[in-house]
Amino acid sequence: MDADNSMEAQCAPYRSRLRAEPFASIVPDRRPEVKYHAGLGLAKLAVGYLGWGRTVRGGEIYERTADGWSLLFRVESGTPADELPWRLNDQPQ
Repeated sequence: MDADNSMEAQCAPYRSRLRAEPFASIVPDRRPEVKYHAGLGLAKLAVGYLGWGRTVRGGEIYERTADGWSLLFRVESGTPADELPWRLNDQPQ
């Protein structure tokens, strides 16, 4: 994937907007791009929202820590829903 089109590059301009909430999501294809969430599940829903093609819109999920914001997940736009990182971690081995 072209580095300029990566989710990391798309989310970079919005990171300065993060504030003191438990969780935040950055989704470049959504307005507003940065949203704050009381729970991790809501942040996952925001990034993992399914489009018409059964792929997700993508984005980044952050958790507020004592040291600032910590990236939990980065999901590229167009990722199949069954390949979301939190779903892969929950599948039995």
